[in-house]
Amino acid sequence: MTSIRTLLSSPLLRSVALGTFCAFGAFAVGIETAGNVDPVSHSQAALQDIVGAFGPVQGDANGNGALDAADAYIVFQAAEGLSNPSADQTRRGDTDGDGLLTEHDLNRILHLLSLQ
Repeated sequence: MTSIRTLLSSPLLRSVALGTFCAFGAFAVGIETAGNVDPVSHSQAALQDIVGAFGPVQGDANGNGALDAADAYIVFQAAEGLSNPSADQTRRGDTDGDGLLTEHDLNRILHLLSLQ
């Protein structure tokens, strides 16, 4: 019985209780303020810097309105000289504006896909 009283009155237990209280308090504050913030995911933030105002998503080589693995495949084939993309595919898949589908465009598309 003495050891339980000693434990309950120990500075270690008070420190643990205070730490727990602070952790729950910080969690509650985070939940309360999360409603006032407009969070943006990493993929949305990355896409925002290549999407033109009301324009198509650059990198969307197949023109389906979304950046996906099919776009990466088209750009890969073009960059490696395995296919001749159409002018529209080149325009849509070109993420750096050089007018060509290169490994740089492919790397950019793969990076953006990894963030989704």
